[in-house]
This record gives sequence, C-alpha cells and structure tokens, in this order.
Amino acid sequence: MNGKFIKSSIASLLFVPLLVGVTQAQDETYKLDEVYKISPTGKIELQTDDANVRITGTDRKDVHVYIYRKVIVRGIKFGNKREFEVEVMERGGDLVIREKEWGGYSVMSMGYQREEYEVTIEAPASVSLEIKGDDDDYVVRNVDGSIVMNIDDGDIDISNCDGNHFEFDLDDGDLEMDGGGGFLYVRSDDGDVAISDAKFNEISANLDDGDILIETTLENNGDYTFRVDDGSIDLRVLGGGGEFEIRHDDARVISSDDFTLIEKDDNETILKLSNGNARVRMRADDSRVRLSRL
Repeated sequence: MNGKFIKSSIASLLFVPLLVGVTQAQDETYKLDEVYKISPTGKIELQTDDANVRITGTDRKDVHVYIYRKVIVRGIKFGNKREFEVEVMERGGDLVIREKEWGGYSVMSMGYQREEYEVTIEAPASVSLEIKGDDDDYVVRNVDGSIVMNIDDGDIDISNCDGNHFEFDLDDGDLEMDGGGGFLYVRSDDGDVAISDAKFNEISANLDDGDILIETTLENNGDYTFRVDDGSIDLRVLGGGGEFEIRHDDARVISSDDFTLIEKDDNETILKLSNGNARVRMRADDSRVRLSRL
C-alpha cells in the first residue's frame, strides 16, 4: 500500500474527532424573574461569579429575585457547550440562591466573549445576608439583619443598613460603607476600606497592603483592634473616648490635640482620649496611623 496514502488516512482519522463539538458561536441568554417565600428574620444565601448584584431591603414580605445573564460570543469554539442555571431553594425560612455551571468550551479558535450578568433582589428589610462571590460587585441598601460577605476580586457598597453584625472577607476589592453598628470584622488583602457614620462597639480589622478609614463612636467598654501592614489607619472618633495602644515598626503616628500622650518610644505609642473607657489596640508595620476627633 502506498505510504503516503496510509499517512493521509491516519491524519484524517485523527482530525475527525477534533471536529466534534465545533460550533459557530451564538449568544446565550438566561433570565429568571420569580417571587419566593422567606421568614421575616430569615437569611438569604447567595453565591455568584462575575455578576453585578444589587440587594435592597423593602417593606415587602417575600423576596423578588430577578436575574439576567447574556453571554455574547463571536467566533468558533471547540468542545461542549457550557450550561448555566441558577438554583433557588426555600429552606427552613431561608432562601438559597446558587448558580450552577457545567461543561465548557476547551478551545476558542478565534473571536471574543463578553458577558452581561445582573442580579437584583428585593427582600424584607429585616433579613440577613450571607454572600460568597468571585469577581462580583455589590450594592446593598436598607438591609437591617446581619451581613456576612466573602468576596474575591470585587467591590462592596453598603448604606442604610442598621444591623449589629457585619463580617467582610475581601481579596483584591474595596469596601465602602455608610452607617452600621455592633460588631465589625474586616479582613482585606490588597484593598481599601472606608466606613462613615458608624456606631460599633467592637471592631476587628486586619489589612495587608491597604488603607482603612473608619468614622465611629467609641462605646464604653468597647474593644477595637486594628492591624495594618503596608497601608494606613485613619480612625475618626465621633463620640466617646478611651486608651489607644499603638505598636509600630517603621510607622508614623499622628493625632489631633484632643489626644493626650501617655507614653512613646520607637516601637509603641500610648494615647488617651477623654469621655470614655474604650480599649483601642493597633499594630502598624510600614504604615501610617492618624487619630482625630470629629
């Protein structure tokens, strides 16, 4: 048999499987617009990727969920089509919203892909939130329950949320918040935190390569802990006072005239602010600390 024919036949057989799953790219649209039950003190659990999310507390007694996702693709793809849907479950008075994807294109030979993805939720103002996201941006308004968020590569904007428990775990994202009270936990890597007009009685904040600005009252017997590496701490006291113990390495400490210096050396600065007995502890490495009373 001719050697060239054999090689050509083998090459053809090898090439045929590669054609399986080759598709001319088409737009893909997913839409959900439904109403679900929830307890007045229930929790919304939300998990999404790469979405613009807006959550608003209202006087309604149920939850309206609107999701719109459109993937615009141009070109040719090899492999299996990626399937997408959002699973919504009513569970023990809570509501669980979780996206599901399976399959996927192994290769895009040419072209581009763009995604429009919006999640809008209207819920009773008294509910709590537990959110996990990757590459999402969030706007939260008028939610008075607890808010717990674990976000990778996304920004958070919160206002008019009058709950007493807030937890934020952020990587490569910024947090802006107006209001809030009770307990605050923040861990941020490569992001900035700005919180105004707050009334926290306990704060635990840990930032690496980021700046934190907090305006809050200091409650009597309150406990406030800050640690910043390669960034800055700007604490603006709206009311109350206490003792400020600042440990530092290659850092600069600046305070307004309202603060009385108790002790200072190369590695520690202790200050006192009248009208309260809160305890404020700070650790600043390669950072700047600024304290003021508003």
